[in-house]
Amino acid sequence: MIACPFKSPISISTCFGHSQIDSWRFDPRPGLSYSKFQFESKYLDDKHLWPFDTFTQIVFVLRGKVTISLPDVGKRTAKSGGWFAISLNSWEAISSFSGEINMGIIECSSKIWKGLTSEQDTLSHTQKACFSCSQRMKPIFVKNPLDSRTSELAQQLSRLDGTSASNRLMIEAKVLELLATTSDSSLLNNSPETEPCIRDVDQDALVAAAAYLEKNLAESHSLNAVSREARLNEFKLKKGFREHFQTTVFGYLRQKCMEHARKLFTSNSPTVLEVANAVGYSNPSHFSRAFRETFGLNPREFVSKLSR
Repeated sequence: MIACPFKSPISISTCFGHSQIDSWRFDPRPGLSYSKFQFESKYLDDKHLWPFDTFTQIVFVLRGKVTISLPDVGKRTAKSGGWFAISLNSWEAISSFSGEINMGIIECSSKIWKGLTSEQDTLSHTQKACFSCSQRMKPIFVKNPLDSRTSELAQQLSRLDGTSASNRLMIEAKVLELLATTSDSSLLNNSPETEPCIRDVDQDALVAAAAYLEKNLAESHSLNAVSREARLNEFKLKKGFREHFQTTVFGYLRQKCMEHARKLFTSNSPTVLEVANAVGYSNPSHFSRAFRETFGLNPREFVSKLSR
């Protein structure tokens, strides 16, 4: 007999405080699972630790109310008809439930979640990328109402039991679609802060941007082009240059152009036009003005002083 490739759900028992809640869990992929819970909250302790410790959970509340208290974040509540995503990492949360609970939970490992984020998510500093940021200093909780499609998928999953191969295939398909729908929502694709933090990887990108400018002094540059080259959005590029180099992107470029021009004047007796072209200035008068503003002498005065 050939084994069915679509896994059967497994029975699980989860501790909600001092109470054990029996349910089932389906594991469509390594690091990805879906569980559904139905219970009366009156049989639970008033408050207890949130019982899930995977990297990220996406919780669909079909009935009842879920309240979670998070360190440095505060109390958050999700009611019937809403969903929330929570990532605790090494923190703990206190949870409580009200009413008759019917909820489904998608649990993701760090590897699965990082696979959902794109390079653009990281560059744009979206909420989705913040979940897996190594410099995150607090837990994350975000919530949203269920739209019609997400609600329909969550309701359908709550009725499937996995007793047949076709039923298990339906569970797998709907879990993946539900994960795709929620992870691609505007809730997770927006930037959570008006001024995104500068991460370690961003600092590496700033150093790379500075090196790129120094190697290409004679080129015509734009913020958009430098941003693409450094793989860093324009906001963080400008903010990073101000914080780490105490100047703007183009202020840094001009300083490096002038420093290189000064070196060129000390060798091979080049003309002002040759040096201006070498550092990206097509107009010698513009170059002379920038040189004087930087060093207090125009190029001819500088060369004359060198010769003396």
